[in-house]
Amino acid sequence: MRYSITGAAAALLVASIAPALAQAPPPPPMAPMMTGVNWSGFYLGANGGGSWGDSSHSFRPAGTSTGNFNVHGPFGGGTVGFNWQVNPSWVLGVEGDIDGSGIGGNKLCPAVVVGGALCRTSNSWDGTARLRLGVAPGGGNLLWFVTGGAAFGDVNAAVDGNGRIRASTTNIGWTAGAGAEYMFAPGWSGKLEYRYTDLDSVSYGCPAGICATAQTGKAKYDSNNAVLLGVNYHFGAPPPPPPPMPVAAPPPPAPKVFIVFFDWDKDTITRDGMAIIQQAAAAYQSGAPVQIQVTGYTDRSGSPGYNQRLSERRANNVAKALAGMGVPRTQMAVSGRGENDNRVPTADGVREPQNRRVEIVAP
Repeated sequence: MRYSITGAAAALLVASIAPALAQAPPPPPMAPMMTGVNWSGFYLGANGGGSWGDSSHSFRPAGTSTGNFNVHGPFGGGTVGFNWQVNPSWVLGVEGDIDGSGIGGNKLCPAVVVGGALCRTSNSWDGTARLRLGVAPGGGNLLWFVTGGAAFGDVNAAVDGNGRIRASTTNIGWTAGAGAEYMFAPGWSGKLEYRYTDLDSVSYGCPAGICATAQTGKAKYDSNNAVLLGVNYHFGAPPPPPPPMPVAAPPPPAPKVFIVFFDWDKDTITRDGMAIIQQAAAAYQSGAPVQIQVTGYTDRSGSPGYNQRLSERRANNVAKALAGMGVPRTQMAVSGRGENDNRVPTADGVREPQNRRVEIVAP
């Protein structure tokens, strides 16, 4: 008899606050980890292994016996079963298998058999129909189980000598064992199992001439231990869910830009310009304190050196006005770009009002 033993990543975005850029978006959510294995459902499989045990031939009324001798050999076949996972850890099941067998052995018959014949016992096929009770700690991939139920198969006897006796019967017996099964891939498991099986015996007649006097022989299949390996495909075990699609981070909000225009060759703030500065101060005070950029520009009339100094005076005057409206000077990056970065590209010496400006950029 055989007994089977079978056996997030988290992402973190770090963004620095650069001039004219918004704060980095929050990191994406962690992917959920797959929990538990579904053992429920119908499965088919294949198994194979080796068996060993004892047999003996006895004769009546002579009262003689071969004594115990070893029977052993390989076997292999198919498995079918169904599981119910009653909770994450406990699994109930029914399982059956049918196997071809090369198990056998022999020993010299006792003296009652004429001519020094060999007494043989063999088994060419067997099967089982069993219940299983298993536990998968934590609902995981490894299932430990015990099993037991009915066994059936042939028991064959032979006396190889003068006259050659052959006898065979199909018996129903019992089997029990334990093992472990491991789900190594979605829907696929491997198992290692041990079983003990008892298929009883077969009787045969030994007439005078083969035996010294007419006898009744009995070949007993005393014990059958088996270790097998198996692989099963579970039709009821769904594949693990695909990883969740990453949620695209929303685009950062566009920076707020306030532009204060100046008269030609002037660094004084006009009435319209002061209204723009008030809007910039209000925007700063309505949100989290961030560093704002105050950058002055000129058109391309005048020398580059003069224009650089003029752009710096314009930027400083705007920064002073912002500070008077409650924006800390420490929260401002003040600079001048002279006649660089024109809003409206022009030739050298051209007076362009759109280029005479200070830009206030708040992330």
